[in-house]
Amino acid sequence: MYPVHRSIVVFDVAGFGRLDNLAQLRARETLRSVVRRAFRAAGVRWWRLVVADRGDGLILVVPASVSKVDLLDPLVPRLVAELAARPERVRLRMAVHAGDLDRDRHGWTGTDLVTACRLVDSPALYQGLRDRPDADLVVIVSEAVHRAVVRHGYRGLRAVDFQPVRVVRKEVDEPAWVHVP
Repeated sequence: MYPVHRSIVVFDVAGFGRLDNLAQLRARETLRSVVRRAFRAAGVRWWRLVVADRGDGLILVVPASVSKVDLLDPLVPRLVAELAARPERVRLRMAVHAGDLDRDRHGWTGTDLVTACRLVDSPALYQGLRDRPDADLVVIVSEAVHRAVVRHGYRGLRAVDFQPVRVVRKEVDEPAWVHVP
């Protein structure tokens, strides 16, 4: 078994544990619908992704043939628009990372997958939503994604819109970049 390079996008519903069971079901449906519609609008076909349920979120393993640029623009603006159009408010944390993953008969694994999951649980994302109660989405990108995509300004991405943070969660100690669109 040899690792393969993939992008990893992780979503988490903010405040999920404070919701009652029925509200959790609605939030999960909203999450799946919003993410699926935003990916479609960004030109990324859902069937090309490996989607894993996290209960209060999703892990998406994205083929290397999908540009990381597309995972930030047009995907992020589409997510913002989709979330704003929903009658019931759902706020999301989103992490974007890329790296090498291994696969067995049960799914994907690897330190880069762990890193993406730790990024989405970063205190900086919780703080980003607290600081911006009007925002429905906060995004964190790994240093690798920032270095490869954001800092170059592809498709109008502006590096000044991403604030540097240090993510220290369990076994992960990494620089990253937070954006609240």
